[in-house]
Amino acid sequence: MKKKNIGPSARQLKVGENLRKAISFMMQNHSFHNSIIDKTSILVTEVRVSPDLSNASVYISTLGGINNSAELVSALNNSCRPLIGPLTRELKLRRAPRLNFMLDDSFARQSYIDNLINSAKKDQL
Repeated sequence: MKKKNIGPSARQLKVGENLRKAISFMMQNHSFHNSIIDKTSILVTEVRVSPDLSNASVYISTLGGINNSAELVSALNNSCRPLIGPLTRELKLRRAPRLNFMLDDSFARQSYIDNLINSAKKDQL
């Protein structure tokens, strides 16, 4: 009988967390020579790695409420090439994962849901 794959494996979670830490550190210490990236405070919230470790989705959020998120994600996807070599060496991976930066909107969704719950409670009283 075949087991159903419910979620990511322990290796995927470990590599994802190590990538998140390493990307955060490198983004703090690396100059991208791009005004959008260099002037923005970026928070790497999560990294999801594919089962074969060849692709990584990097979820980011901006600090300070900056609304140029689409431009920032595009700039990061175009400028992430210098990070790949050092990341691969630091994490001792055989193959460099392809990084795909994405905007993490979970904080906005959480705030929206909290507001809906609070308004429902007020209407009930």
